[in-house]
Formats: sequence, C-alpha cells, structure tokens
Amino acid sequence: MSDSMHLLGRILVSAVFIVFGYIQFTNIGNYIANPTVVWVSSITGGILSPTVLAYLVGAIDLFGGILILVGYQTRWAAIVLIVFVVLTVVLVHTFWTMDGAARAANQAHFFKNLAIIAALIFLTLLGPGRYSVDGHLAKA
Repeated sequence: MSDSMHLLGRILVSAVFIVFGYIQFTNIGNYIANPTVVWVSSITGGILSPTVLAYLVGAIDLFGGILILVGYQTRWAAIVLIVFVVLTVVLVHTFWTMDGAARAANQAHFFKNLAIIAALIFLTLLGPGRYSVDGHLAKA
C-alpha cells in the first residue's frame, strides 16, 4: 500500500471521531440527557453519572481520533475505538427494536459503524504507516 494512501485512510477514519468528539464536548448537555447514557449510568448503579459518561464518550472520540490522526499508539487507539464502536452498535443503533424512519436511520448508522470497525481493524493489523509518529519512532 502506498504510504500516502495509508496516511489518507488514517486521516479519513480519524475525522469521524474528532468531529463527533468536538460536537459532543460543545453540546455536552444533549449527551448527558441521552437515554442510552442515562441507561448505562443506571446499570453502573450510579457509579458513573450521566455527566461522567458523556464526557468519557466525548474524550474517547476526540482523543482516540487525534491519536489515529497523528499515528501515535495507533494500534491501541484503534482497539479502544473498536470496542467503543461495537458498544455503540449494540447499545445505541438497535434498529431491530424500531419502526419506520427511526429504524431506517439507525440501520444506516449500524452498517456505517461496521465499515468504521473494518477500517479500525485494518489499522490494528497494518499499523499507522510510515507517515506517523509511530513510524517515525520506529526508525529512531
């Protein structure tokens, strides 16, 4: 694979996480009140409040995306993001429990997230490529 295409792939997959992490931090109230966040908080027995969970989700998105973008600790960041996206697919985009427009929208998100998981698996297997912090450190 060409080094430039590897870099382009890393930039594109990281953009999803960076943009959504930024959106989450700048609209944190919407995420604190999100029914899934509230539900997950309740199953932790309140140990993790909706506020903590909302900030945690935003941090995973934003900082995981930045790590992928610069190619630092890429494999570990990709693994964390894989787990995060799998949990999102299973807990949030449960289209099989929905009807109508909500079902269609969540089904689209579900399959889009499967493609994102695939990209993250490729990063886990192939690493960040030559144009990355990890690639630069490997040469040193």
